[in-house]
Amino acid sequence: MGLHDTIGKAIDRSTPTVALDDTLATVIRKMVDEGCSALAVQSGGELIGIVTDMDVMDSIKRNGLSNATKVADFMVKCELLSEKGTKSPCVQLDEGESVENAIKLMAGAGVHNLLVSGADKKAIGIVSSRALLKLVLA
Repeated sequence: MGLHDTIGKAIDRSTPTVALDDTLATVIRKMVDEGCSALAVQSGGELIGIVTDMDVMDSIKRNGLSNATKVADFMVKCELLSEKGTKSPCVQLDEGESVENAIKLMAGAGVHNLLVSGADKKAIGIVSSRALLKLVLA
């Protein structure tokens, strides 16, 4: 493994998910129970976005810990990149991209997690900076 390998092996395809109408407290509870810092947001059986621990903290800073705060209020919605661009992009990458490109993208965007798309351009999971660094050392 190394910088030129693809990120496919680092993807967490069993990424815990939340729904658009789940509450902020539900997100926090799931992150703690699952021991993760990012959750995929699911709607109608598709992954449509991501919510990270930083999104949670920002929401708490702005709105407090309110049961009225729903995932849809603070998540990052993703429309996976295409030749035409996106209307509401999140930081994401195709599973065939190199570890090096993923690390550069994360560093440039200041994020620790990327939503990853598969061959059909649909989101398939999340890759973390920690998983990528493990591939560099493998």
